[in-house]
Amino acid sequence: MIGLALLRRCEKLGKQVCESTMLELLTQYEWTEIAWIATSVFLMGVSKGGFPLGGLAMPILILIWPQQATAARSVVAFMLPLLCAMDAVSLIFYRKEVSWKAIAPMVPGTLVGVALASVLFVSDTGALVAISDRVLKGLIGSIGILFVVFQLTRRWVLGQLTEAQGVSRPGKVRSAVLGVAAGVLSTISHSAGPAAVIYFVPQQLGKLKLAGTMVAYFWGLNLIKLAPFGVLGRLEVGNLMLALWLVPVIPVGVGIGYGLVRILDERHYVGLIYVALIVTSAMLVHRAFAG
Repeated sequence: MIGLALLRRCEKLGKQVCESTMLELLTQYEWTEIAWIATSVFLMGVSKGGFPLGGLAMPILILIWPQQATAARSVVAFMLPLLCAMDAVSLIFYRKEVSWKAIAPMVPGTLVGVALASVLFVSDTGALVAISDRVLKGLIGSIGILFVVFQLTRRWVLGQLTEAQGVSRPGKVRSAVLGVAAGVLSTISHSAGPAAVIYFVPQQLGKLKLAGTMVAYFWGLNLIKLAPFGVLGRLEVGNLMLALWLVPVIPVGVGIGYGLVRILDERHYVGLIYVALIVTSAMLVHRAFAG
């Protein structure tokens, strides 16, 4: 039933997209807005290549999005097809660097999280729970900051560097909880980064294996999210057209991100992930309190 509804929705969107023109699209945006949107997509592509700059992309997009009244929800829907394309390109680079064994325990909880968020939050008109952007941003940001503080404090107390820490394999309960959290947060706002970092980084997979495993995990997660977003009408024609014209930016960003990961020292790479996480989390908390 869901598959048939999604197919019909996609067919309808396809016809509408074909009837649209680039000229009509460009009249909806200023050139500066298109430039900033393209920059954000590029940064997200670099992040999908394994270099953690993606946390900057969403705040930039939300700040410059033309329809500010619905900026957060519009940006989330706009980015989903692009994220799927980025994940596919990234997976080509990292196809030999994926630990499916590390991903498997997260899958059941992730599916539950996506389903739960889809029922409660995704629909524009029929959402069962109304959650404000301020509450959501504050929660996501707080989780990220607390995790980084915990990691830095633990290193200071034990006098250890990143690679000297013992490998931490999450148990079933932790995997389920983090999987649900990642599914919910990703479906609502593409903000599953903190949950994924908390789950994958302590396993010390190595920088390339870590990057490849997270790419594969988010590839599956974003593909799953397409179904509820399509069925519930969140994929708008104008956004799909704009996303289509920005596709050429993706391989450039992903390729640069992949190259940067390969030349970075492993300690610096993990440290950069933490820096990007705490900066992004602080920005979210600030936006939550500032309104």
